[in-house]
Amino acid sequence: MGVFSVVLLVVYTQYQNTSITTSTPLLLLSVLIVALFVGYGLTYVEFDNRSARMRKMLMGFLPVASLPFSQLQGINPVSNTAGGYNYRLFRKNARYGKGIVVSSGYSKSDDPNAIAFVDEAVTVVHGYLDLHDSPADFVTQPIASLKYFEQDGSVYAIKTKKAGALIFALFFLGLAVWMFTVSVESLLATLLIIAFLLLMGLVFLNAAFTKIVFDPHAKTVQRTGLFNFFNKHYDFSNFVGIQTIRHSMNFIYVRTSINLYFEVPGKNGKQDILTIGSHYRSKSVERFIQEFYQVMGV
Repeated sequence: MGVFSVVLLVVYTQYQNTSITTSTPLLLLSVLIVALFVGYGLTYVEFDNRSARMRKMLMGFLPVASLPFSQLQGINPVSNTAGGYNYRLFRKNARYGKGIVVSSGYSKSDDPNAIAFVDEAVTVVHGYLDLHDSPADFVTQPIASLKYFEQDGSVYAIKTKKAGALIFALFFLGLAVWMFTVSVESLLATLLIIAFLLLMGLVFLNAAFTKIVFDPHAKTVQRTGLFNFFNKHYDFSNFVGIQTIRHSMNFIYVRTSINLYFEVPGKNGKQDILTIGSHYRSKSVERFIQEFYQVMGV
């Protein structure tokens, strides 16, 4: 790296016809960026079965995580908003949080590298972790007071915050009405803007009155709203599983959505997705999912 930096500095100063003193800060910054990329490529995760401990070494020498196997739940795939996914290691007390990245990113479910990673790494690691489980790890403490669900008789509905959605609905609808009073040059463009504002207002209005109801006795889930074509009904006999998706904007984490997956009867393995929640904090996601499992008894 040192030889590379010297050569790069000499070439740059000759090409730009500048002095070494003037060019050094820019060259050092460039070298630092390259070094960080190289260091990231040298990062590795180690599972030592002799000491029963996992370690993640940033750049190959900086320990950024060190956890005993007894605290680890396992490795699971985590999807992102771009459609790709990677594998992350989760602790038993934070099974749906950020996790520790232990794989590269993949774009397809049948990616050969992803399949090989599961077969050659995940399976072996889970075998290690299973040896350090205790009966207490599988005992679920009942939740006395539900935070994200409200009970109405024998059914449970997810608590919603109507105020925010109604404010946005009124804002867009009011803006659409206001557009009718504005003198414009292009009638077509104005009508398109008004149609878009009305659509956004109706979307938020429907969201404000959308309810997701769980019936643990009938083993069904229903989503109802103002408009019937958005309504959904699922039987839990077709329930496939639950998945969390982390959303980022400009590489900054913003929230995690919680999705339920259901097989669509008669559709040859096709699955439908029902989003039932969205939270920022990992602890909130964990608590929401715990309440969901308790409500539905799954």
